[in-house]
Amino acid sequence: MKLKVIIFLVSLFACQLYAQGEKILITEKKRGKRVILFAENVTKDTLNVFFMVNSEGYRRSADKPILKDIPPTTKIKLMTLIELSTVESKYTYELIVNDNKKSKEVDYENKIVDIENVVKDKLVIFTLRSCEKCKVLLSKLAINRVPFQSYDIAEDPLRYRQFMRYIEDELTGTSRIVFPVIWNKDHTIFGYDDLEILFSQLQTAK
Repeated sequence: MKLKVIIFLVSLFACQLYAQGEKILITEKKRGKRVILFAENVTKDTLNVFFMVNSEGYRRSADKPILKDIPPTTKIKLMTLIELSTVESKYTYELIVNDNKKSKEVDYENKIVDIENVVKDKLVIFTLRSCEKCKVLLSKLAINRVPFQSYDIAEDPLRYRQFMRYIEDELTGTSRIVFPVIWNKDHTIFGYDDLEILFSQLQTAK
């Protein structure tokens, strides 16, 4: 009996990822090809959480950031990822916890951004705070005085979410959402391997 208890505790610990000083506990529960992600507020205060998954080998549902208020000592479901049978599945996530008690939750249905006007004929970069390639690209663009606009999706999830809806026809079930997400005046580029090649594309785009 003791051995079973130890094995259970080790398994439970292995699937728990602690972040932000253990204020928010992110856990996963797997059911067949479905991976369900949960956030648990282990404090006595309401916390505002920004959660964004960057995934490979799952159906395209992880490109939408989640902004939620989580009540004290409460566990909520964040999202479900569904594995694709032909691709190896893996994911990383961006988690930002805001201690302010004033809610930052966005009403996506009522707040509208004219996203077409925002991106039309422009170079627009959507970034994650943890994305080193995003920082390198923004620095190179600034040094070379290439006009661009950039949005940190943790600061402006609404604009990013509406942008993803705007380019929805470009995406397929196996599209990989890799950062930086770049709107190059009339088409989208997800991430890059070679900065110089990417930079030349951005420079020559009309």
